[in-house]
Amino acid sequence: MRSLRQATYELAWPSLRNTQGRLLGLPFVLAACASGVVFGWPASMVALLIASLASFLLFVPLTALALNGGAAIPEDAPTPALTPWAYGVLLVLWTATVWAAAGFASHGQ
Repeated sequence: MRSLRQATYELAWPSLRNTQGRLLGLPFVLAACASGVVFGWPASMVALLIASLASFLLFVPLTALALNGGAAIPEDAPTPALTPWAYGVLLVLWTATVWAAAGFASHGQ
């Protein structure tokens, strides 16, 4: 497992690595804003925190494993490239988490 001290330029999100991917985060922002309009901004902020935590702890590591054929990524191996299909899966998982968490949070108010 790589530590933050060993992080390299290749480990950055694709939108940070090249100019062609600058709009990769736009669908995530639109999904976040849409849940805020529907469920209210306080519930949406709670949902965004939950979805971001789930993304870093669950969705991104599982996606990296899937892109590497189910094997752990060795420390000296290059990071697998984020494919459009994997990006779509991450977007769907993150959006579903945001909407579900916002729905639950809005019912608690």
